[in-house]
Amino acid sequence: MHSAIVIADAISPVLESFGRLHPLLVHLPLGLVFAAFAVEVTRLIQRRPTVSAFTPIALGLAALGAVAASGTGWFFAESEASSDSLFWHRWLGISASIVLIALAWLAARATRSSGEGAQITPIVRSVLLASALLVGWVGHLGGDMVWGENYVLQPILKAWMGAPTKDDTGAKEGAGTGTEPDKLAYYTSNVLPILQDRCYQCHGNGKHKGSLSMDVRSSLVSRDSRGSWIVQAGDPAHSLMIERCMLPAEDDDAMPPKGDRLKASQLEVLRTWIAAGAVMPAGSATGEASEVGGVRGAPVPASTAENRGPVKVAKGRSAGLPALSDSQVAEAAALRGNGINAVPLSIGASTFAVSIPGGKGVGDVALAALIPIAPQIEELSFARAAVSDAGMMQMPSMPLVRSVRVDNTALTDVGITVLLSRTLEAETVNLVSTSATDGVFMVLAKLPRLQRVYVFNTQITAQGIDRFRATHPGVEIVVGAAVPGTAGTAGPPVGP
Repeated sequence: MHSAIVIADAISPVLESFGRLHPLLVHLPLGLVFAAFAVEVTRLIQRRPTVSAFTPIALGLAALGAVAASGTGWFFAESEASSDSLFWHRWLGISASIVLIALAWLAARATRSSGEGAQITPIVRSVLLASALLVGWVGHLGGDMVWGENYVLQPILKAWMGAPTKDDTGAKEGAGTGTEPDKLAYYTSNVLPILQDRCYQCHGNGKHKGSLSMDVRSSLVSRDSRGSWIVQAGDPAHSLMIERCMLPAEDDDAMPPKGDRLKASQLEVLRTWIAAGAVMPAGSATGEASEVGGVRGAPVPASTAENRGPVKVAKGRSAGLPALSDSQVAEAAALRGNGINAVPLSIGASTFAVSIPGGKGVGDVALAALIPIAPQIEELSFARAAVSDAGMMQMPSMPLVRSVRVDNTALTDVGITVLLSRTLEAETVNLVSTSATDGVFMVLAKLPRLQRVYVFNTQITAQGIDRFRATHPGVEIVVGAAVPGTAGTAGPPVGP
């Protein structure tokens, strides 16, 4: 599959400019179809037996407008990432064009005063109703793509469902070091320009594609529809924002979907900000946002980051180790051909973050490719991969790993125990949607740095959790409502 960016680069500037006429042309068929529908409803109430002379003219112009909108929309969409909304918007729009052409011809015949016109009129009016609904739905899908899902109904849905609570945000303002003004200054001077340049086109300044507004903290520091943290304050390793930005461009979930991938230095800025608590203004007030670097954004505090210095965060396990060489980074990048993403944790880093964007297409055989870089892995995710207990047997020791994810895999206690015995320095372990039982607590008890374990949708029992908590009170077991009968820490399963 070609990425949207590759396709966009292939079309000529003339066609690209032609495509940008789409937002202008798309409103013509919408208005004319609904105008014709209103006229025919009025005539139906008045018991007029034939179609108005206005209707075939309006539908003819609407058909021409729909054809033009479909043509421009085809090229306009080449710079848009593929999605279900785009697929249906495109093909339903083309279908609407064909229907309107046929309907305009049929309406012209129905304007006659003869018996044929009276017989055709009910058909025209019925098809016109269906066409109005079709055109309206096409427009709705287009609006969702630009402004976010359910943009029109969002205020009503939000009022009905209730605003997010402070507990829902998962915020940990105390994470990291430095004062709140320090952290806010760091966000304004370092994080905000990245978000404005690469994210706000879809998720800021009034747009909230996918119901995500990245200029509103309660939206950004929250869970997505599947219960995963978009930004988990204090924990960049389990924040979807970082994970999606690290995916290769050809992955459908990669963010941002357009343009070049974020630079390592930009990822480092985002990691630093999240690790320090993801401090930012609560939201941008429409029409009142101040100018930051010539663009609209959050207000600048009186003291800037240059005066106060960068936010301090805890050093990683690799402190003191030599930085990865260009050849090491290149060799790790070659693993993408196996469905494995291995990228440096940050600019000048000594360790890798490993994830499996290849999902179920990556199995035990592919894992052998990780053996050469195993001593330099700091974040390890096998989430959604088709790995087995036997595959874990081949993994060597990984002494620098802080975070282990095996969620949504077929691993049992055997494979989990083997893997964790190779990653004894792990601080966070994600067992969501595995076949883990209370037996895993035997190996978890041997991890001296363990801080948090996620056990959603496993066979782990409340009794097993309570016994482990009694001997390891400093370890947070995140269970939510999936393990009833235990006074656990509620929270969503981490990961996509």
